[in-house]
Amino acid sequence: MTSPPAELRGISKTFGRGRMQVRALRGVDLRIQSGELTLIEGPSGSGKTTLLHIVAMLQRADQGEVWFDGRRVDRLPESRLPAERRAHVVLIFQVYNLLESLTAADNVALAGLLTKGSRRAVPVEDYLQRVNLQQRADHLPAELSGGERQRTAIARALACPGRLVLADEPTANLDWENAREVMQSLADLARRESRAVVVVSHDSRLEPFADRIVSLLDGQIAGDRRRRERPMSGVPNNPDPMPRTGRRRRGRVVVATVLGIAVLLAIGGLLAVRHLGGDTPVGHRLKTGATPAVPAESEAGRYGLSAASRPTAVRPCVAAAPAVVEPTTQLVEIRTERQGRIKAVLKRAGERISQGEPLVLLDDAPARALVEQRRADLMLTEASLAQLKAWDRPEERAKAKAGVERARARLDRAERDLQRTRSLYERAVAPETELSLAIEEQRLAAAALEEARQIAAMTEAGPTPEEVRVAEARVEQARAVLRWAQTELALRTIVSPLDGHVIYRHLEPGEVVDPESPVPILSVGKLDEVRLRAEVDEADIRRVKVGQRVVATAEAFGDRQITGRVVHLEPMMGRKTIRTQRTTEQQDTKVREVLIELDPDTPPLPIDFQMTVRFLAASHAPTTTTSPASSSSTGQ
Repeated sequence: MTSPPAELRGISKTFGRGRMQVRALRGVDLRIQSGELTLIEGPSGSGKTTLLHIVAMLQRADQGEVWFDGRRVDRLPESRLPAERRAHVVLIFQVYNLLESLTAADNVALAGLLTKGSRRAVPVEDYLQRVNLQQRADHLPAELSGGERQRTAIARALACPGRLVLADEPTANLDWENAREVMQSLADLARRESRAVVVVSHDSRLEPFADRIVSLLDGQIAGDRRRRERPMSGVPNNPDPMPRTGRRRRGRVVVATVLGIAVLLAIGGLLAVRHLGGDTPVGHRLKTGATPAVPAESEAGRYGLSAASRPTAVRPCVAAAPAVVEPTTQLVEIRTERQGRIKAVLKRAGERISQGEPLVLLDDAPARALVEQRRADLMLTEASLAQLKAWDRPEERAKAKAGVERARARLDRAERDLQRTRSLYERAVAPETELSLAIEEQRLAAAALEEARQIAAMTEAGPTPEEVRVAEARVEQARAVLRWAQTELALRTIVSPLDGHVIYRHLEPGEVVDPESPVPILSVGKLDEVRLRAEVDEADIRRVKVGQRVVATAEAFGDRQITGRVVHLEPMMGRKTIRTQRTTEQQDTKVREVLIELDPDTPPLPIDFQMTVRFLAASHAPTTTTSPASSSSTGQ
């Protein structure tokens, strides 16, 4: 029976030490079979990428075993692991990792050259046709869409002999249409080539393409279900017609030649782009293509705008710069006036909002409890005031009357005791001290009776004006405290200050915010009008003027051009904030911000969408009238 391309036995992996220790994997067992696409899914932090790195021997496990084709490889020294990876593993990355100076065909051929030893032995056209890219074979990566670049990476994987194909989030940077094509190509790679394809993703929409779905949760396999039956074991597992022993022997003989040819091929491609000539496919297209020369070639090249990557019919320009789409109106940051935990964010980025509409809810349980308590206090004070004004107190009158009767009875008893004690004292039977006590008790009883009569009179006469005013003041105080509590509760609901759209959503439910936090919860504004904000290098600022015509392009629009004109030049130089992620980009350049007004026929553009703008020469730009406001805002 043929051994699986890869097998994990009891894999555990821990990062950090002490209190910061995190267990990424906990005793994972997994057999990866040929001829099927295995989808490893799970939430962020579940251990998916760590598992993929251990399968590829890019990381070592703390415990457990890793097997390739029936051979244990986790005990091999580091010096032997690269050879094992070349023989068994093909990696497909989220960021494509294509050589920008080589065409799609040359990128595929280079991978085959390094593994098979001869470019003629690599059927590049066949590999590109399998991913439906044969018509784009002579295009550079800059001329390919994101999905086409990823499919080029899959074609490169076809040229490699490894039975195990590992793809880490291969569709994360793609829209759904391109993601579907990439997943179909990976599924075909597994079933037609009888390879073991493992895709790591958190996107549940990829499940229909999988033969097997492995779910990870907290570093453990929480589920392992099969959507399709695995092919029979008689299907060949190695699509490479060259036997492994022959390939190793041949690789040892020609390894120096292979590496030399690879280096020369890469250098030749770079020289072709730099000098716009040569006999390579890149140089031939640059010399014979229809794209006109651009006067400011060095400036355009600074942002990766090689001549081969420009759409046809681009008019000559004097400078080029990266740009980003932003709202024409100023953004408003939505913050909180009270500290608390975010309970819900009611709007997503791009949704329309109305002034006064709730946007964010903070945890309001304590504030609601305080409101209820203050409302109860108000009800008690209002009831006391009403009772005082109505003076309907039969219980108090009865109590006062009973108090008078008790005081009179006490006085009667005190007077009788005084008479008896005085008689005894006169007969020299009782001491003088007893007589003094009897006299004092009689006086106290008389005073108590007088007090009880006054209280009874008050219950019959009603409240005084002073009592009513004090009760009314207590009611107003309770109302003010209730209004304060209600205001605190209302501040737990953050509403929109304007009619417009949510531009950015910075924080999510569960996060704690306070008024001093530097990060807002949302940024809102109006999306009815957008503009481009470009960052022009300090070497090119003299070529840019207010009113100058501009052409903007982006890979997502293909050959379509977005046009506009410069309406404002920032008077101060600043640091670069727009990053294009190109290898030719300068990282420490000072720039000048340029605002570009787009023409009325511009299609809808998403906020933060990056484009490349070219500032056209005056002789190729139509005459435009600059508004006084625009002209007065620049120092030109």
